[in-house]
Amino acid sequence: MTLEALRKQFIDFLEEAHRLKKLYASELAILVGLETEFVTPLDLQQLEHLLEAESERIEYVVGSVHHVNEIAIDFDRPTYEKAVDSLSKQGDIQSDTLARYLCAYFNAQYELLERFQPEVVGHFDLCRLYTPELRFQDFPDAWRLLERNVQYAISYGALFEINAAAFRKGWSTAYPGEDVTQVSVQ
Repeated sequence: MTLEALRKQFIDFLEEAHRLKKLYASELAILVGLETEFVTPLDLQQLEHLLEAESERIEYVVGSVHHVNEIAIDFDRPTYEKAVDSLSKQGDIQSDTLARYLCAYFNAQYELLERFQPEVVGHFDLCRLYTPELRFQDFPDAWRLLERNVQYAISYGALFEINAAAFRKGWSTAYPGEDVTQVSVQ
């Protein structure tokens, strides 16, 4: 789809969602929102314009990151591995590349949080979708960024999504994983 076709589809969604909200107002409390995407900085600029133009009709934002280094991380395992490998350097060992990947994810997430302060933080640790056994504490730089993001989101009152899709994808817990839920709050 072209950017214009996507924009029209979203405007049509807003119109239908608000029509239904009005129609069922006496029976349901319906909130109309959107989930973010951050592939390139242009996406954040477009989101900013959209939120300004539709501020009356967009009632909440779910802040989510699905790409690292402009590569999807939740499409399939080969694409995820491509995203991780895109951050490798000559002579790297796998853990160095993985650490850079995790840091890139949490830095992108922080940029999104800081710029938009979404009411909900979506699938906080999607970056380990295909490696659910990964423990962030094994990557000290990534762990510090993760803690920073949690603290920042809490500071402005964000909610954190609990996402059961992880079970369908082979996890033993929902997103976020147990280690994330144990982050100390200051």
